[in-house]
Amino acid sequence: MLKSGINSNQIFAFDINSEYKEEIENLGVAFTTCDTLLSIKPKFYNFFDYIVGNPPYLNKSSSYIRKNRKQLKKIYGKINAHETYSMFIVNSIWRLKEGGKLGFITSDSFLTLSTHRKLRNFLLGNCIINEILLAPKDLFSKQNVNTNPAIIILTKCTGDNNKFRRDNNQMKIIPRVRNEKDYWKPEKLYQIKQIKYKSLPFNIFFTSIEEHVIKLFEVAPKLKSYIKGYIGMHTHNNKKYIAAIKGTELSDIFRKRNSNIPDSNKHYLIISKNEMQNGNWKLYLKRGGNDQYYRPIMEALKWDDEAIPIYDIPKNVPFENEGIVISGVSSRLAARYMPEGCYWDSNKAIGFLIQNDKLSINYVLGLLNSSFYNYLAKGIINNTNSIQITGIHELPIILPDLITKERVEALVRKLILNLKREIKYDFSNEQKEIDQIIYDFYDKQFNFPKELKHKLNEKYSIY
Repeated sequence: MLKSGINSNQIFAFDINSEYKEEIENLGVAFTTCDTLLSIKPKFYNFFDYIVGNPPYLNKSSSYIRKNRKQLKKIYGKINAHETYSMFIVNSIWRLKEGGKLGFITSDSFLTLSTHRKLRNFLLGNCIINEILLAPKDLFSKQNVNTNPAIIILTKCTGDNNKFRRDNNQMKIIPRVRNEKDYWKPEKLYQIKQIKYKSLPFNIFFTSIEEHVIKLFEVAPKLKSYIKGYIGMHTHNNKKYIAAIKGTELSDIFRKRNSNIPDSNKHYLIISKNEMQNGNWKLYLKRGGNDQYYRPIMEALKWDDEAIPIYDIPKNVPFENEGIVISGVSSRLAARYMPEGCYWDSNKAIGFLIQNDKLSINYVLGLLNSSFYNYLAKGIINNTNSIQITGIHELPIILPDLITKERVEALVRKLILNLKREIKYDFSNEQKEIDQIIYDFYDKQFNFPKELKHKLNEKYSIY
């Protein structure tokens, strides 16, 4: 900044680490040693014309946040900030003058994660978003920082009277670039009105989504109108209360573990299918993963007077009904059949029940396992390995015509039957047909660009 001609008395540096103080002050620059997140001084509110930074990326499990949780919650609680970098964004906007600009390089997780929804709402309500650029993934690899960085440029623009300016601001959105030279001449650059960031669930800050797909989110009803998901239960002591069902892959794993444990009290439980009939055990869905359509149930939940009081069982959850289980932890959207009699976990497996007779279990399985819905769920709503009930509920849906519904149902019945016969059955041919049927049905109504089909085949299909 000094080399570019900025006067040293215009620059203010803040850092928690005092070792930089002498070096910076020797340049004639004011340096303050402080915890910027906690040291909120009124004289610096609405003070600065520009703020630039690369704030630390500490999450809620870090020692810093644990130590200062109460103070941080008091200051930033309304924004529901979860990482320090998100608190720094808010803190810096408070310090900017009206019309002042902020330039930060941070993790890109705030763009899509539902936990950052309040932060995104804060930005939409208080800033013009000038530019979002997804920096090279390996930008900080030499510093052993494993994160996908983004550069965001904002202009402070508060108040209801500026809502029109904010909503109609034309943002520059630059998808992930390969190297830093691409900052100046990126291969792709989209210009999007800021109001479009209010179109998607949780006000997701998308960087590369087709206008036709945004239109689908805007006009279609939500999946929550037709299926409903429920948070499951928690056992507190899996080794004592969860058993592997004999003959399953898990029972083989348990048997090997048992052979290496001398203390019989530590043995992993294995029960026969006959023991499932006496009512003292329930089918239990605990595992996530990428398995689709069907997987043998491997685990059983102890169900007797000793065990039941120990469990955290949410009220009014319709356990034991036939439905669908969706993996809560998976690299893709993965849904499979849930037979009657099941209980499910509170995290890795999520139970869903059909709420409308215009849909069937088999059709919804085909729909959710299609490449198009994998894109909607994992490419747009949540691109991490986790997915939440709220994310599934917010997926758009157009009810199928009878021919589309019956074609998908027939293919799903066929592949589930084959998976029951042979769990390693290759259902890629059926999946290709399902993908095409679902895509054609939505394409007929929204006229998708040809590039979308290529994207689905390249990034979101299983074959």
